Amino acid sequence: MISFDLEEKIFRIDTRNTTYAFKIAHEKFLAHLYYGKKTDSLQGFYREYPVDFAPYIEEIGANFSLDTIPTELSFFDSGDTKDTAIKIKNKNGDSSTLFYYKEHKIFKGRLEFENMPYSRLANETLEIIYEDETSGVELHSYYSVFENSDTITRYLKFVNKGQNKVQILQATGCQLDLSGADYTLVTLCGEYGKERNITEYPLHVGLQGIYSKRGHSSHQFNPFMAIKTSKTTENTGEAYGLEFVYSGDFEARAEMTYDKRVRLTMGLNRDTFTWNLQAGEEFITPEVIMTYSSEGLNKLSQNFHSHIREHIINPKFVYQKRPIVINTWEAMYFNIDEEILLRYAEKAKQLGIDTVVIDDGWFGKRNDDSIGLGDWYVNQEKFKNGLADFSEKIHALGLKLGIWIEPEMVNPKSELYKAHPEWVLQCKDRPCSLGRRQLVLDLTNDEVIEYIVEQIKTTLSEVKLEYIKWDFNRTLCEVGSLSLPKERQGEAKHRFTLGSYKMHKKLTEAFPNVLFEGCSGGGGRFDAGILFYCPQIWTSDNTDPVCRLAIQKGTSMAYPLSTISAHVSDSLWNKLESTPDYNFRFNVALGGVLGYEMNITRLSCDNEKKVTEQIKQYEKFAPLILSGDVYRLDNLEDGEYGFVCVAKDKSEFLLVYQNLNGSTKKRVPIVSIDNRSIYKDDKGNIYRGEKLLKEGIEIVTTSGTYSYLHCFCEKK
Repeated sequence: MISFDLEEKIFRIDTRNTTYAFKIAHEKFLAHLYYGKKTDSLQGFYREYPVDFAPYIEEIGANFSLDTIPTELSFFDSGDTKDTAIKIKNKNGDSSTLFYYKEHKIFKGRLEFENMPYSRLANETLEIIYEDETSGVELHSYYSVFENSDTITRYLKFVNKGQNKVQILQATGCQLDLSGADYTLVTLCGEYGKERNITEYPLHVGLQGIYSKRGHSSHQFNPFMAIKTSKTTENTGEAYGLEFVYSGDFEARAEMTYDKRVRLTMGLNRDTFTWNLQAGEEFITPEVIMTYSSEGLNKLSQNFHSHIREHIINPKFVYQKRPIVINTWEAMYFNIDEEILLRYAEKAKQLGIDTVVIDDGWFGKRNDDSIGLGDWYVNQEKFKNGLADFSEKIHALGLKLGIWIEPEMVNPKSELYKAHPEWVLQCKDRPCSLGRRQLVLDLTNDEVIEYIVEQIKTTLSEVKLEYIKWDFNRTLCEVGSLSLPKERQGEAKHRFTLGSYKMHKKLTEAFPNVLFEGCSGGGGRFDAGILFYCPQIWTSDNTDPVCRLAIQKGTSMAYPLSTISAHVSDSLWNKLESTPDYNFRFNVALGGVLGYEMNITRLSCDNEKKVTEQIKQYEKFAPLILSGDVYRLDNLEDGEYGFVCVAKDKSEFLLVYQNLNGSTKKRVPIVSIDNRSIYKDDKGNIYRGEKLLKEGIEIVTTSGTYSYLHCFCEKK
């Protein structure tokens, strides 16, 4: 709910458990007051005071300085010397930027984006309109409210109402000013194969942050940032979180002043973004999801999870049963053969797997990674009667079929590149770097998008498919476009991301009943932007269960289990003292949507039985994994991992635990269940809810180097 107190000039935004407030100061400025636990009183949160060397506006006086007052948005070179959010280059060449409050609107719903992902079904929106008479630009700042998930989304619209072109040099969609605590910065960092490990650093005086300049959200840094107090745990204490609904270059920054004032910002990366705004034109930033928790990091995560499920993911798929896939890559690589695939499919059916996914190698002349990308026609040597005929055979077995694509890329050794070398991202008169022996198509050019979309639609429209895996296997560099004039080359990276979204929109709309899974060399594009089109994402190319524990735990900080593609695999990333057995691998895969990556025709009889039993178990847990609230276990030792997933109605829960240090005997608390109910686990043990809340479940494991347990309980 949004309200405005006309007498006090205070804007107030309430969700189910939080309050966000700011006020109009001196008729022109918006001063931040409060963001935290829901409150009735907003007294005492605003004060003005003089500070030596702080610039001030003469007509207001030295007590008011943009350098010391917490604000809703900050402007470059206008008296605020901290990290600022907005920077515009004016007609006279300077970049001093200052917008004044003009008016506001409150309306139901929200501003919907045509060319970008956004959060659906907002309750209502506050629109603040600023103006800068010098540049002639209006700045519209939006706060869209999602009451049940305790989230607010922030985004901006620039409107050039002047007579001259201006250049946007920085467009940071979200700023949050806070004060008064010793905070720790929480981010999700890593590298290829080690994505989204939870990383914590105390906030210090100065600037800290994460970013991507790679043209995708990246393996190195995820577009998520949180801060927590020194006393915050998984289940207690305060935390604030920001998450960017965007898949390209970003920055997330935290600055602390000497007197412990904190500013968080998140938005487009200022180093790789400019935008020319001609008279009469508009520019809209991607949105940032913002949330607060007074109940620890688990509640912060649950707010993000709820928001992504209810407002980001396509409603058609969010609670729909997900396919249990067997992917051909680990078994066959590029050596796809129709006869072998059919035997593979027969074995999948026998094991209980429901979907066969043909990975890389089915199209063009694709026999290795140097050729074929961009040539989206069926390889007739591998499918002599075509892919549609093969699909019929798969479905005759009672199975579903999936396929792999990488539509944003092209090989130099492809028919497409030979015909259109001008269709790749490139800087004039400079050589193009390769990544995985491929180049990047110029998605700033609508002609390129239309060609690829139509080629894929033509090839796949006659094939019965239920699943498409969409990959993106390299970093962007030499990002220029032969289709853009020289003064717009600084727009190329953002335009590329918008072009990727346009391609996603066209293909997902062309195949509305197909579940798309995102991928970027594993987890290089795991973000809320991709989740708008793809309900789940391949979490990492690293399927080693020991490595996956940290990856999946970190991913759960910002994303629900239903988005985490988690497969049982033969692959081992590191040399281990002991090889994890198939049941340990399955136990780890319960942290997401189940699938398999192996040559199933070579399984031992014992492992075949294990896979069949795993799938039967998972079918029982799957609805809970799609919709339940996740509580990461607290007070664990190094090498211990685990979570509890609790149904919204508290009718059932799943406890999953692993210990890389060997056997275990300990009690694990079970939170947020019904204290008046009696629960029965899958071994027949009976538990009272009240006792579970107080004492938890005793975990006793004795199995070798890697011990594990999962326990599923339902109300009796």
